[in-house]
Amino acid sequence: MVYIGALIIVGIMLFAAGITDLKSKAVSRRFLLALTLVCTSGLLLRGGPGLTDAAGGFGIGLCVTGLSVISCGQIGRGDGIVIASVGLLLGFRGCLAIVCFASFIMALASVVVLALKKGGRHTRLAFLPALFTGYLIYLGQGLFGGIAFV
Repeated sequence: MVYIGALIIVGIMLFAAGITDLKSKAVSRRFLLALTLVCTSGLLLRGGPGLTDAAGGFGIGLCVTGLSVISCGQIGRGDGIVIASVGLLLGFRGCLAIVCFASFIMALASVVVLALKKGGRHTRLAFLPALFTGYLIYLGQGLFGGIAFV
């Protein structure tokens, strides 16, 4: 029951971060710290798969953060830290699922932006709203018989 509360709190935090990311294309360090603390406490309260699963989810976020450093900021470092934090809570499969959903959503958004000629190849799009949407899709699958909560 407490784990579900942590999932709801993380969802609210991702929604707020998505709005902030749309407006300013940045996420504050305080938010990142708060999200990491909530996800870590949710990990401790979660039953089932343990630290190795959480480490896998955290590793996905670390890979994204590493890509941010390698690409000189083309991918947001804050996005990688958010993915790592959520990966702690959801584990490897959950984190991979929301990143895949979010990437698909961003691919569709990019096609729309290019088709409407609202941007070009170097247009920067906010990723956290897509990550929030992927999170909702993942949780919705769990509530209606999908892969979440396994």
